[in-house]
Amino acid sequence: MKRLTSLRREVLDLINNSESPLSADGIYGALKEKPNLSSVYRSLAFLEDEGLIRSISFECETRFYFSSEREPVHFLHCKKCHKTEPFYECFADSFAKKVAESRDFTITNHVFYFIGICGECKRKLLSDIEDGKL
Repeated sequence: MKRLTSLRREVLDLINNSESPLSADGIYGALKEKPNLSSVYRSLAFLEDEGLIRSISFECETRFYFSSEREPVHFLHCKKCHKTEPFYECFADSFAKKVAESRDFTITNHVFYFIGICGECKRKLLSDIEDGKL
């Protein structure tokens, strides 16, 4: 493995200590020293190539980065505000076993997510409808 620079270490620590996935912009905003944003993206690419972090993109163009230390990983993602919450209850294991057996495929990992609207966005939407704003 190439050297883990101070920037790579700080990015990795931010991701490992976060309860929810972080975007590159979110990571950049949380860094103590402000490198250029391209350095953050290069650090993220390095960390992902080394298997230290993973990424996911939901129904938006933004990639979200999360720790590869916590498994299994499942998410609830709000398509309005893009808030993402992890949950760790895994019901996919028995389903994955059936899929793997029926297709002669070895599953080594999985990421599972639901996309919807969070309670806060739903309440705002209903309020806007009631107020005639929509």
